[in-house]
Amino acid sequence: MSERINIYQMYVKNNCKLGFYVRSENWRPGRFARVVEIQRVEDGKMIEGEPPLFGGFRYPEGHSKEGIIMGPRLVTLEADWLDGGSRVTDGGGKFSWEQVYPDETK
Repeated sequence: MSERINIYQMYVKNNCKLGFYVRSENWRPGRFARVVEIQRVEDGKMIEGEPPLFGGFRYPEGHSKEGIIMGPRLVTLEADWLDGGSRVTDGGGKFSWEQVYPDETK
């Protein structure tokens, strides 16, 4: 079992590429999901902000919450066992994730 780090750190560790697989410590054994999107992150580009949470962004001028620090980046996960095949979570910054690899997930 590998160390528990957050999904944002895994993205960086994965050469700033989406499509990697994760398992949450809260899921039943054998369950995993593919990370397909991280809010405000362009695949292949470095995630902005200060590690390990890569946050600190403020809502832009003109937004109803202008100047207020935004919450965590939303992460979209895909797996056939999820309701509708996908789930969006705001828990990407929690240190309860483990990266898994396709040969490990069978």
